[in-house]
Amino acid sequence: MAQFLDRVSAHHLNGRPRPTPRILQFGGGNFLRGFIDWKVDRMNEVAGTDWGIVILRSVGGRDGSALNDQDGIYTVVSRGIGPDGNAVTESRIVAAVREEIDCSADWSPVLDLAARPEIAVILSNTTETGIIFDSTARPTDTPPATFPAKLTALLAHRWRALGPDAPGWQIIPCELTDRAGDALSGLVHDHARAWGLPQAFFDWLDARTAFYNTLVDRIVTGAPKSDREALEAKLGYHDPCLTTTELFHYLAIEQRLDQPALNLPLAAHDPGTEVVADVTPVKLRKVAILNGAHTALCPLALLGNVPTVDAAMDLPVVHDFLTGVLDQEIIPLLDLPEAETRAFAAEVLRRFANPFIQHYWHDISLNAVSKIRARSLDRMDAYQSRHGSPPPRLSLSLAA
Repeated sequence: MAQFLDRVSAHHLNGRPRPTPRILQFGGGNFLRGFIDWKVDRMNEVAGTDWGIVILRSVGGRDGSALNDQDGIYTVVSRGIGPDGNAVTESRIVAAVREEIDCSADWSPVLDLAARPEIAVILSNTTETGIIFDSTARPTDTPPATFPAKLTALLAHRWRALGPDAPGWQIIPCELTDRAGDALSGLVHDHARAWGLPQAFFDWLDARTAFYNTLVDRIVTGAPKSDREALEAKLGYHDPCLTTTELFHYLAIEQRLDQPALNLPLAAHDPGTEVVADVTPVKLRKVAILNGAHTALCPLALLGNVPTVDAAMDLPVVHDFLTGVLDQEIIPLLDLPEAETRAFAAEVLRRFANPFIQHYWHDISLNAVSKIRARSLDRMDAYQSRHGSPPPRLSLSLAA
């Protein structure tokens, strides 16, 4: 079917303007394209903002020619269960990405971008393994191998090119690393010290550049496998860069009192983005409820020979079990706003029931013991302390 459809292109935007590049993004995988790039694009259309994205792809990344061949335009199809219990499918052509650059092929255009005053924000998702110190990196590498070293080199180039009054960057890492902004800030300082950069650079870095911690939450399933042809037939065009996601999306950005207000106004225009004083409570909510519910149900589902999360949610006994776990053994023991926490739990149950995501219990069971320690034991101890007896459902899960 795809060979008979036109490829997605600018004429499918129906006159929507293309934004000015103001964001450099390390990583062009499905997650960022189906999450924060999609959010930025929606903001641009809804609020009339002008935030374009240039993706910087590193060694080992996917071939970016497909995205550049269609001028950075691609489609996100979001699917899941709506509040009324019915299946929902939403599609959006994302126009916020202006270009994808292969850093390993040519570092010079990336340096040119770093010296543009209008570049204001850095986004990243280089996985947890990307937030590391590279003792072999040098500022003259073209480019340095790791993300923190690349970022340090670009910051130093911007400072040299634009001078001590140059506007710095607001850096928003979307890795799953705990407090990734703090970790990345430390690594940039470590590389700058290792490279012997002058104190004037550190003064500029600390005064003009801010690193923000985040919590990200969305399942991005990537390129469709079995149903690509059907999706493209409904869209009416072929898109090699099509990516699929769940409906739910949430981004928390920690803005501490000592940090400047965010230039990227996502929270003002996107109901799934929130600026918070501390990401710790929202991380606790996610770990306790979403991850905790997964961990509680997983052993029982495996014993019952139920293969996937959505298949388990089709069974009334499973729904009742999870509701009991959340309502009686987890939520009352969390020191979090109750209304918001219960709304999040209801959303989690809808996410689990999503028939478009095949999440296998065998995959979830990997590293089960460490997951139980991190996600369940604190709640079990708290329940025991409050009630004088162990939580019955979590104990059943542990016994299984």
